Amino acid sequence: MASERGQQASLTPLPSVEELPTLADGGFDPERVKEAFESFRRHTTQLQVQLRVLQAAARSGQVEPTGHAVRMDALHMIRAAADMADTIERDAQTASAAQFRRTEEDVSRRQRALQEREHEVERFRQESERQRAEILNAARNEAREAQAEAQRHATAEIREAEARASRLLEQARHQATELTNSARAEVEQTLEWARAQASAVMARAQEGAEQLLAAAGLGDRLFGRRRRSFLARRSFPAGVGRTAALCPGSR
Repeated sequence: MASERGQQASLTPLPSVEELPTLADGGFDPERVKEAFESFRRHTTQLQVQLRVLQAAARSGQVEPTGHAVRMDALHMIRAAADMADTIERDAQTASAAQFRRTEEDVSRRQRALQEREHEVERFRQESERQRAEILNAARNEAREAQAEAQRHATAEIREAEARASRLLEQARHQATELTNSARAEVEQTLEWARAQASAVMARAQEGAEQLLAAAGLGDRLFGRRRRSFLARRSFPAGVGRTAALCPGSR
């Protein structure tokens, strides 16, 4: 019994699940898990060594292992293996749950980023549409203002041209009136001059005829008839007066 207690005391103590520190995400510390596996490996190795020692002692006949000790060692190993399997399963479940949560968080974060990106794109599109509408409205307003300004300038130029045309027409009418009056005055002066010249010529002709008749000794009757016929021919037509006016050298 003393040797059995010494063998059990020399075994490496097995770690428990409560001794393993946990992380913030719910899993165990990887370094401590490695140390726990290493402790189980050393404990298993020590048990194998003790089993070989007991088997060798049984063959030599020096020590006879009791069935109770063998059963206790086997139960201890089975319990340790079951605890280790439970720990590994819980750790795997915890790690998978943590990984699943991290995956869900990553997917949610990516979805939120995608939604934010879509919202940003939508805001950018709306802002672009608003700016395009503002630019289009500004261009339309500028075009309307330019058209109205052009129409005002055209109307002003048309009015100015009409005013200039009216002034030129009035000046032309005034000049035409002046020219007409001047030509009429010149024609009247020419007619007066022609009439005066014709009267002078007729007077000289009458005087010459009277002198000739007196020298010829004709009577008063013949002289009177000649005088009346001569006076009847004094009225010249308009063409004769104009010809005399155009040809003043005919005097």
